[in-house]
Amino acid sequence: MNKIYYLTLFLFIVSFTLKAQDELTIKDAVNYALDQNTKLQQMRAVLKQKENTWRTETGISAPEISYFKEGIGSGPGDIFDEKRVTVSQEIDFPLTAAYRLKGISEEVKALELEVKSIENEIKAEVKSYYIEVLYANYLQRSRQNQLKLAQELYNAVFTKFETGMANGIDLTNAELRLEEAKNDLDQSEWILHKARYGLFFSMGLPEEEQLYSITFSDTLMATKLEIPQIEALLKQKDHPRYLATQHELQATGFFLKEAKSNYLPDLNLSLYKQNLGIGDGYNFKGFEIGLRIPIWFPFEQRGKINMATARREEITWKQKEISLEIKKQIEYAWHNYEVSRSIINRYNNTMKEKASHLQNLSLRAYQLGEIDLLNLLTAQQTYLSSEQRYLESLRDYYLQLVVLEKYLGQELVY
Repeated sequence: MNKIYYLTLFLFIVSFTLKAQDELTIKDAVNYALDQNTKLQQMRAVLKQKENTWRTETGISAPEISYFKEGIGSGPGDIFDEKRVTVSQEIDFPLTAAYRLKGISEEVKALELEVKSIENEIKAEVKSYYIEVLYANYLQRSRQNQLKLAQELYNAVFTKFETGMANGIDLTNAELRLEEAKNDLDQSEWILHKARYGLFFSMGLPEEEQLYSITFSDTLMATKLEIPQIEALLKQKDHPRYLATQHELQATGFFLKEAKSNYLPDLNLSLYKQNLGIGDGYNFKGFEIGLRIPIWFPFEQRGKINMATARREEITWKQKEISLEIKKQIEYAWHNYEVSRSIINRYNNTMKEKASHLQNLSLRAYQLGEIDLLNLLTAQQTYLSSEQRYLESLRDYYLQLVVLEKYLGQELVY
């Protein structure tokens, strides 16, 4: 008896563990995506590149070492007048390099915020696909119920047809309804697969791990939003994408100053160890200081200034576009959220029970000959369409909350 008990307990634990391992929650999906999403990892790699850009833009070029010998005679002893070893170094004007490095620093900050924005986008994308998966699962159940009702309708019409109480038109209509229900059920299968693989791609899940055994939670939790929160949201300017443009603007300001500072001369320094042909060894020293004068400023320097000015104008318009886009998305999401919530409440409070009751009564009445097929079809269609509109509204309700998450900076769907 004890052996059977422990064996049963062990099998229960194993089956529970396997089930737990196969279940993918919305939190698990988001966390996995933040580590493995391909687009996000690419942007993080771009950020690392930008963080190291300053090392190549210090304005100090590689030193040049040269050997010089002049006045070499053709006589015996390889007589020369002078030979020297030179180390030369070119340096940008210090102010130019300083502005360039400050501009790069601002670009790094902007890119960090862009990465943060993409993280928010990935979270929203993963959650949206997860919601689509749950919607597809519920839609399948609804379509299975639709097929069941269509089969019941066909059976009722066929029974009446055999007894001579229904005509061939009614029977054909019922047959077509049954086939349409089968088509809808097949289509829901494709909707589910599309959502599943969209979720797996967004997560960055490897192909070998995209198993059919993966299951999903049946329900989601949501935080209710109030109008004051949305009004405050429309006024704030702390979204990462918007803040990134502010740093981009500051960067363009520094790059514009860098371009203007190119009117100042760059420096060239050289140090010598000389042998003037007197005695042995390099007993003399020398140095040279040179200036690179930008005499062709109407072309090179003026072109750089115009480019930097145009870049600043571009970022200014980009910032305005982002601000308008954010406001549009918030407005769309909020109003869709409100409409979806109203439809959900109306369905749960009144329509669900009444539509189901009407459908059951109509089928019974048709079987008893109290109503015709048209009234039965109308009742069934009302029941099915109200249920599927409810599912669509429930999906939209969660999807709009996910959109608003990106701007509120808090978890609304979990």
